[in-house]
Amino acid sequence: MRHSKEEILQILKQLDERVASEFESETLDFKEWISSSRQLYKTLVEYAVCFANQKGGTLVFGVKDRTKGREKAITGCVGYNIEEMKLRIYEATDPKILVDIEELYIEELDVTLLLIHIPKGVGIHTATDGTAKIRIGNECKPLTGSMRTRKMIEAGFIDYSSEILENLSISELDGIEIEKLRNLIHAKNPEHTLLRLRNKEFLKQTGIVKNGHPTIAGILLVGKKDVIQEIIPFHEVIYLHMNNDIDYDLRKDYKECIIHIVEDLERTIESFNKLVIVKDGLFHYEIKDFPREVYREAILNALLHRDYTRGEAVFVKHYIHRMEISNPGGFIGGITPENILRQDSKPRNRHLAEIMRKTGLIEKAGMGVKRMFYLQMISGKEPPIYETDGHTVRVILKDGTINEPFVKFVKEADREGRSLGLDELLILFALRRKREITLKDASKILQLDEMRSREILNKMVSDNLLEKSGIRKGVVYRLSGKVYQKLGESVAYIREKGIDELRYEELVLEYVKRYGEISNKIVRELLGVDIYKASRILRKLVRDGKLQRKGEKRNASYMLPG
Repeated sequence: MRHSKEEILQILKQLDERVASEFESETLDFKEWISSSRQLYKTLVEYAVCFANQKGGTLVFGVKDRTKGREKAITGCVGYNIEEMKLRIYEATDPKILVDIEELYIEELDVTLLLIHIPKGVGIHTATDGTAKIRIGNECKPLTGSMRTRKMIEAGFIDYSSEILENLSISELDGIEIEKLRNLIHAKNPEHTLLRLRNKEFLKQTGIVKNGHPTIAGILLVGKKDVIQEIIPFHEVIYLHMNNDIDYDLRKDYKECIIHIVEDLERTIESFNKLVIVKDGLFHYEIKDFPREVYREAILNALLHRDYTRGEAVFVKHYIHRMEISNPGGFIGGITPENILRQDSKPRNRHLAEIMRKTGLIEKAGMGVKRMFYLQMISGKEPPIYETDGHTVRVILKDGTINEPFVKFVKEADREGRSLGLDELLILFALRRKREITLKDASKILQLDEMRSREILNKMVSDNLLEKSGIRKGVVYRLSGKVYQKLGESVAYIREKGIDELRYEELVLEYVKRYGEISNKIVRELLGVDIYKASRILRKLVRDGKLQRKGEKRNASYMLPG
């Protein structure tokens, strides 16, 4: 994370009352200038490696971090060579770290600070002598062996789940859980080729066993409980049925294999999962508070993507109107909450993911999250929310309340052979919460670039799902009258259209003042009206003396009088 000059200046303004060390963090540090070249370059390399091994950050040289008072604390840097500093860091790190260095001149003190911006690294960075540190809180700590292993796992260089346990035999696997796995495969696909295999070959072909011995993934999936606790001691799932944000009335701690956990969790959740019947004429639709396929996918993803080297559990917190499922270990491979819909799955435990895909426990790469979003929305519920602090990932499924008109609208579209896709549902759901959205809003909602988002919006306009008004950067999109009617909100639509029409003349006049003139075509684009409505608006403005007309028929343009 890079800190700007403006951010640093804001901190420096506070040094009469506070010391710089109070502002230091995982991504920011202050250092007094070091006059000894040897010590300077040693410190630069140490901090470059330290920040690169975490989130990156900014090292500010020329500030005493424990001195109060601006004049005393801000001492500046002298006799430096920026290109030499960058070169020394580059040559003394492995993999190479290329930093950016900015000068920050403090005019009232006549001193210059150096802002050394260090990028987040890939994998593990060390000094060329092999030493390495990592930023923990506001300190650089030694990068220990277990930390290095975790960093390699997070970077995708090590797949912990693929490790073959050569000291274990097939007898350490639970025969009952293996049979349950076969039954799950049969329920999804009775003709699956894996079901034709004898047990030994089945375990080999799925990847549960390699070279005659179980893998970590195999033990996690169908291993005996005592073996799991010995080999993978941090594997645990904790279920809490919450009365409110601080109290729960049921707790279950699981340390068994994944097949057992998922089965028992489903049974527990379903005992609280109320069913609602949505009636639409002759059609009746059964919808659960929390769709089974959605929370099941979320739980499997948490088990699949968790960091098994960390002593923390997967949590499933079941509230009345939401469910929160969290796992230790942040996103990897550049995935964030802002792009998760459009990224291929990058599981931390690739071999476990491969077994789950082969057996049909999870969707194909990149499809599971999309399916969760889709199923939530067609059930009349808000799409899932993903959150992360870099160390934990949480998905929030909400809520138990069903938007019945929306469910009927979606089901009717299905019956009529014009099923709504994920992109359409995302936009429609967003417009249920707010009256209008811009292209920029849509791009964020869809997690797509603006060009692709515009194509989707325009297609929805042509399908009479949306209405468009405005021009250039002022374009906005709203639910169409047809959709409002289907959702039983015709009054809201008429009210909003009435408010819009009061502003039509104002918008036309504003456009003419800015661009000099306007035509019928531009009015149609600006207001989202047809040719006849545009003509009536222009004629009224001419009658009222607010515009004057130039030209005839299709070539007519309108400008301010004078």
